[in-house]
Amino acid sequence: MSEQQVSAKSKGLPVIKISRTIIQFLSFFLVNYAILEFIFKADFSALSDFLRVLPFLHSADSAWTAGAGLLEYLLHAIINGKFPFLFIGLIGAFGLFSGRIFCGWVCPTGFIQDLLSGLSNEDAKISMDTDRSMKKIKNVVLIVLLGLLIPLGYYFNNNANNYADYTAALGMFAINPLAPFSFSEFFFVTFPEIIQSIIDNASVAQLFEEENRFRTILFFGYIIILGISVYYPRFYCKYLCPYAAAIKPISKYSFLRLKRLPTRCPGRKECGICESVCPMQVRILDEGFDGFTGGGECTLCLECMEKCPYDAIKFAKPF
Repeated sequence: MSEQQVSAKSKGLPVIKISRTIIQFLSFFLVNYAILEFIFKADFSALSDFLRVLPFLHSADSAWTAGAGLLEYLLHAIINGKFPFLFIGLIGAFGLFSGRIFCGWVCPTGFIQDLLSGLSNEDAKISMDTDRSMKKIKNVVLIVLLGLLIPLGYYFNNNANNYADYTAALGMFAINPLAPFSFSEFFFVTFPEIIQSIIDNASVAQLFEEENRFRTILFFGYIIILGISVYYPRFYCKYLCPYAAAIKPISKYSFLRLKRLPTRCPGRKECGICESVCPMQVRILDEGFDGFTGGGECTLCLECMEKCPYDAIKFAKPF
């Protein structure tokens, strides 16, 4: 069948989108099992045995979560003077065998952003050049964190005095280094605590006290990100998420990927729907026909597959 012989087909019920939303919804409650305890007035703490380590989640201080993410454990291993072979290997294995499917189908903060983007009638797009540049921000965040923490790990093993001084200088970064960059930390820890504080004190004055300045900046910063996410899907995932920066290099070579069929796809000029619906703004039509990952940015949400009127997007064979 040639490209000219392929005609567009109307799409029926969005089965993939509905299925993904259900899985995201269930995952949100399982990860945050405290919500289940609140609703059903029961003890669901046994779930912590199964959800202690989650590849995409970095919010160890949260009482609403059962554990922390691989990246957080990796950074804490560095802080304690250990080379994180295990966690580097696990992140690499997840990236190689499953790409960023956890980001697209399970991550609770990704689910929140998807819900927010659904409030807008039409998703906005950032220019290609600006998008490419902004996607480097999350890499810079991760590099800065490593640059700050590697010396701390060295001092842990070699100089107790320097370790104590450097720990004091880093402050919260030496205890919970991902907290300022974690959407989950904000949504499940910082935001509830601040709202509860406002309710208890019947005032917002404490937000502007000297000792709360950094926390207040983070609070309003993430409120802005939430607002932006209404119009720009997955804004945090694309530009700020440290886990995305860590898994992206290996996800670029993931065995689990999509491909575009050359005999079906008419190209950007005649269609381009796949790119217009991609929340990660992957330039699908610039990628090869053997398979694409968007340089590791694709979260395998399958929006492009479901919305393609030519059925031109399928899963690629891993080998």
